Amino acid sequence: MKRVYLSVPHMGGDEETFVREAFASNQLSSVGSQLDAFEHEMSSLVGLPSVALSSGTAAIHLGLRLLGVSPDDEVVTPTLTFVATVNPVRYLGAKPIFVDSERASWNQRQTRWLERRCFRLFFQRQQDHHHHRRWHADGSEAGLCG
Repeated sequence: MKRVYLSVPHMGGDEETFVREAFASNQLSSVGSQLDAFEHEMSSLVGLPSVALSSGTAAIHLGLRLLGVSPDDEVVTPTLTFVATVNPVRYLGAKPIFVDSERASWNQRQTRWLERRCFRLFFQRQQDHHHHRRWHADGSEAGLCG
């Protein structure tokens, strides 16, 4: 039987050094110089404040809250996912709208239907609340540009 590998690690030369530094400094949790440096570098890269979170679920939850997702909003999400990526939508009382995933990357398939729906919903935003969420699944890049 052919295996499907999920989240295969991509290790370079620096990872072992960073892990040894984290153990030596006892900074293995949500604090430390590596985390501070990462947040600072990310802020510099995007030109906005940045914060590292403990999980992808926490990041999705925070992102949806910052977008203003509220009860009865719709959030477009891929079908190939874990429940943890949909839970934040439900935490906020919103409704997940599932869209097929691409075979090659397992990410959300960009379709004309989705483009038209998001375009139409964007202009209805004044009266209704709808959100379209894209993320990178298991190390595969979401097709953000088409």
